[in-house]
Amino acid sequence: MRDILAFFSAPSLWPQLTLGSGILCCLAAGMARGLEAATSRVLGTAALIVALWMLLFTKLGAAGPLVTLDSLGLAWQILFYAGSLPVFLSLEADDEVPAALLLGAGLGMGLMAAGGSLLMLFVGLELASLPSYLLVAKLRSPSAPPFEAAVKYFFAGALASCLFALGMALHYAASGSLALSSAPGPMGQAGLALMGAAALFKLGAVPFHFWLPDVYESCAPALAGFLSTSVKSAAVFLLMRLASIGMGSAMAASLPWIGAVTALYGALLALRQERLQRLLAYSSVSHAGIIVLGVGAWAAQGCDRAAAAPIFFYGLVYLFMSNGAFFFVKASGLTKRGEVGGYARMCPVPAALFATLLLSLAGIPPSGGFLAKLFIFWEAVKAGLYLPVAGAALAALIGLGYYLGLIRDMYFDEPVWRRPSWEPGAVRWVLWACATAAAALGVLPWVFSSVLERIFS
Repeated sequence: MRDILAFFSAPSLWPQLTLGSGILCCLAAGMARGLEAATSRVLGTAALIVALWMLLFTKLGAAGPLVTLDSLGLAWQILFYAGSLPVFLSLEADDEVPAALLLGAGLGMGLMAAGGSLLMLFVGLELASLPSYLLVAKLRSPSAPPFEAAVKYFFAGALASCLFALGMALHYAASGSLALSSAPGPMGQAGLALMGAAALFKLGAVPFHFWLPDVYESCAPALAGFLSTSVKSAAVFLLMRLASIGMGSAMAASLPWIGAVTALYGALLALRQERLQRLLAYSSVSHAGIIVLGVGAWAAQGCDRAAAAPIFFYGLVYLFMSNGAFFFVKASGLTKRGEVGGYARMCPVPAALFATLLLSLAGIPPSGGFLAKLFIFWEAVKAGLYLPVAGAALAALIGLGYYLGLIRDMYFDEPVWRRPSWEPGAVRWVLWACATAAAALGVLPWVFSSVLERIFS
């Protein structure tokens, strides 16, 4: 009993306990008719803000064999929770979706980041995944087939979970422990490689990407932003954690090539897309490839803690870019590329914000996206990964075709004369905040570089 109380009273778990309390409050609010939507939104937002505030004062260290919070886990927890906030702000007043699901996903990501053993990583992974399946089923696009994307997402996630569980079993058979340490022999290395494949599955890297475009296109734009930022950030953290404990040499050496192929594949497929959410989905695949390249470069340099800062910076910039782009789709009501034509003449301010985000996604200087890609490519070059860097750079050049093409359509095509929609309220402020942050991270990088160096030192 004393050990259990000591476990749950550990300061490193206070943010997760806050989210757990928020889940209970949201469920209690859902029992009162007419209050569940608006009240749950307020309670969920408050719980996330309090959890973020607690992270700023959380002490690093171990709280038993299952929980160990280091600088890497602390930094990525901030990213998980910050990426979850926009979804709460986008919920409608008459939306019946319980905010408890979003908090549950955040709780799972937090437990994964604080995990001190493979078992804790697996529990956090599942706790983050199960609410996400339900959210895709609940928050779907009106034109999407009911539950089709959720079923596809569920089976893809179940396959990834099976790979991770099988990898854990092989690791335990080889080492007799589920601790975060390298396992001896081919069996242990195979176990770590299988768990790495599960992380790539969750990330949507090639060849495990097949579920991603349909899911992102079918769900609500705000939820697609959450899946492309917070959920993918959790997969990146899992991949980094596995690489840091000695992922199989063959698997670690293949990460840069997987990243380059993923970046190229996503960029080429995005060129052919007409629907905006599907285009952004393949864009997300391409960006996932660049960040996998960064993880591969980090692993090639011995997983030095300070060298993890460029990967986190990329995740931070992408959080604003992707959320902002999906929120533009939600706020504007545009669904196809053909509807974007001449949009800047009808709604100049939203078009300017969207153009700012597209320039950052394309990596045009002096945007945050440019610096994020530059830092990743520089670390990969330092690791001697010249060919994968060339492939990822080619993918970035291909990306100019669809990013700049959308800007050209908005500003130089004839307008599609229909009454433009522009959603007021919190959605507008999220778009403003994302566009401003994406630009500021490129123009004022030194403001954030000192913070990142302090976190990862």
